Amino acid sequence: MDAMRLAAIINASNGRAAKRLGSLTTHYRAAGLSDPLSAPPVQQLCATFTANTSYQVPERFGKATWIGTFDATDVHAGDFLVSPVDGTFFVAAMPGLLPVLCVRTERIISVLRTTPEQEHSGLQDYGGTTQAAERVMLSSWPASILMGARGERSPLSLPSEVRIPWFTVLMADFDGLLIRSGDILIDDLGRRFIASGTELTHMGWRITAMLAMV
Repeated sequence: MDAMRLAAIINASNGRAAKRLGSLTTHYRAAGLSDPLSAPPVQQLCATFTANTSYQVPERFGKATWIGTFDATDVHAGDFLVSPVDGTFFVAAMPGLLPVLCVRTERIISVLRTTPEQEHSGLQDYGGTTQAAERVMLSSWPASILMGARGERSPLSLPSEVRIPWFTVLMADFDGLLIRSGDILIDDLGRRFIASGTELTHMGWRITAMLAMV
């Protein structure tokens, strides 16, 4: 039996299992860099999500990755699945005959970039980052934002100050988008983050970001 035939059997089996264990889920695919969940859905399918395939481990703090069980015949990595029971996920990886890896996205973010000011001679006004100089690179995009274990202390080291927290952002990739260090992320709670490290993997973007205290 070849791999394609075996994959078809596994997808059909997962689809039957999801009909018994899961809920009706809406499948979306981004057509551009703005609000992929507003596009017409690709399909409706039954899906269930769990911490592992044994269904014996509950959800844990600080873990965004889940195993998705559904018929993945028409699903691609980077697609979005919206379940009324389990929440919104993006498909991070579909590794051959192995279970599908999904990331639960609890936030909606936009990515902005500050456009460089034109150089002029002589005395000039402030030329750093300003909201007026920011342009939107990506908008209304589902993402996972989880706080890291440590934070950054101010160089002033005042007795009553608290550390500025760091966060890990996971989000689906879209062809043509390049996120850089220094880009600004704004979530649906109004928080502003500054991207420090950005890594594009085959499972999507992994970004280290610092909360901007403004």
